[in-house]
Amino acid sequence: MRSRAVAAAAFALLVAAFVVDLLTPQTLVVAILLDVPIVLAALTRSRRLTAILVVLALVADAVAASVNAARDGYHWDAIGVGDRLLSALSIVLVGFLSTAVQERSERVGRVVAQEARARREASLAGAADRMRASLSPDLVKRAIVREAPRALDGEAAYWYPSGSGEMLAARGEAAEVEVLDARPPSEIVSLTHRVADEGTVNAVRGVDPVGRFVLDRLNARSAIAIPLADRGTSFGVLVVSSNAESPDDAVIQSARGYAAVAVNALIQARLFAELAERNDALSERQDVIRDLVYALSHDLRTPLAALSMTLKQAADGAYGELPPRYATVLRDSRVSIDDLSRLAETLLLVARFESGEHSAERDAVDLGALAVEVTSELHAMAEARGIALAAQTAGGAIARGSRGDLKRAVANLVANALQHTPKGGRVHVLVTPVREAIEVMVSDDGFGVDPSARAALFQRFSTASRAGGGTGLGLYIVRRIAEESGGAVRYEPREPRGSAFTMTLPKARS
Repeated sequence: MRSRAVAAAAFALLVAAFVVDLLTPQTLVVAILLDVPIVLAALTRSRRLTAILVVLALVADAVAASVNAARDGYHWDAIGVGDRLLSALSIVLVGFLSTAVQERSERVGRVVAQEARARREASLAGAADRMRASLSPDLVKRAIVREAPRALDGEAAYWYPSGSGEMLAARGEAAEVEVLDARPPSEIVSLTHRVADEGTVNAVRGVDPVGRFVLDRLNARSAIAIPLADRGTSFGVLVVSSNAESPDDAVIQSARGYAAVAVNALIQARLFAELAERNDALSERQDVIRDLVYALSHDLRTPLAALSMTLKQAADGAYGELPPRYATVLRDSRVSIDDLSRLAETLLLVARFESGEHSAERDAVDLGALAVEVTSELHAMAEARGIALAAQTAGGAIARGSRGDLKRAVANLVANALQHTPKGGRVHVLVTPVREAIEVMVSDDGFGVDPSARAALFQRFSTASRAGGGTGLGLYIVRRIAEESGGAVRYEPREPRGSAFTMTLPKARS
């Protein structure tokens, strides 16, 4: 609305300057006044409006010159013509400078906005770490209240629980959290109930009587009410007060992110608290962690798959054409989501092994064909790294087990070899029957494994298997799959350099 008013004023000044120019003698050139609306248009930050006014000002200058000359019997005064040319030049120059100033202002505005967003994201990340530092629900609630003013540019934060529970407050940055004994005023009770029912972040402003009452009670100029709930379970409402006139969209967006982080911390603490009640012995705590990993990994797969599909549809143009920069962001996001999906699958498999469960699948698996399939799927990765990848198999290499698990084991060995082999190296997969067993050997001429790390090579979170940036679970999973199928896996160094990982499995009996 403000930009429209400025634009209207600029056009009005242009018309006024043109009329005055028409009414003045030829030697009294007032076309310089046409620069004023162009400068005024710069306030709107619209380069298009500035360009239109420049063109109109040049036309007005030329028309006024013609009218003045016609009034003098088509006699063109030399001084007047020179002044007209100088006026036209000043109009073009002012328009160019106004456009440059607008571009500079927009660039500075983008930089300032990016810096502010970066600060908010860094503050939110720090708050998230401090919230998750404890597994006690009470301490997590206090951390949420304590971190809210700093993360959301507020002056104070208040926690109003759903149902029974303590009401908490923190005033100022790094303030101590205090327990509120007095019952909250009815206006705040009404606000928290409404926000909890709606389930959305609400900005409280003093534009209506209810908002003014709430702000008077909080002694603030504005506030944000943030519901903390998950899947129908409401933890409470967090109210953050501020001395700012009104929260902007960036603060509202940050509040939504803060709510998501806070709810995740509360869910984590609640899960640990519920599981800890059933597990009071030290030996049972491992089961708690395993169950938690299993549950979280299992629940992650469905939303990750849905998110990946949505991003793929967006990248394919289902929601309209995207700028190249957004297409790149979507592609990178899909890669990250695929990595998370693979991590979730890995954690599920680890939880299965740790719980003592065994795969129900026991099929006859051709390990030679399986090795060829894996090398074919990883051929593109090998080419991208400049590594020669080949497989050599023999007949009669039939083992019994879960085909999916055995394929994962072979793929982990090959991927591990590619990860630790430099450009120009070779990775070779050899499948051979040896008496009553079958050996799948993956060899490379890479960096090898440090002797001090070989003892723990097939353990969970081995530092040797994490050297390439992995999770440290790949070789551990290979060992557990081999053992589940009645076999084993071993490591041998190669000369002059490189590694050889051999998985031995019993032959399938007819």
